[in-house]
Amino acid sequence: MRVVRSLLIGLLVASPLCMADSAQPLPGEGVGADISQPADKVLRAEGWELQIWYRAKGSRSEGQHGVLLQGGKAIKGKSTGEELETALGKMKFYGDVPTVMWEPSGWHFADKTLIKPSTFCP
Repeated sequence: MRVVRSLLIGLLVASPLCMADSAQPLPGEGVGADISQPADKVLRAEGWELQIWYRAKGSRSEGQHGVLLQGGKAIKGKSTGEELETALGKMKFYGDVPTVMWEPSGWHFADKTLIKPSTFCP
């Protein structure tokens, strides 16, 4: 009985490590999001566009990567935390690489309450 219990505890402890190892991020901008594919969601207002891709879509670890465009040209963030007023609202650059998969990366709303999950349909 102790052997079985020890094995089960060992599996529970090792499981999160195995899951973290299997999720290998993509190099460069949009880590974990395939930005070579069309965006999952696009928001537009007065020449501004926010393209959004999802990481681990539909899971508890879902995250987002955003690319901000003005007049069809991508705006490159200079430093993490940079903010920019747009017709979409105040945007913030969260960096190219998320600290954890469920955090936003790239450009997104400065007010995190405006960052909605993939299941949200306006």
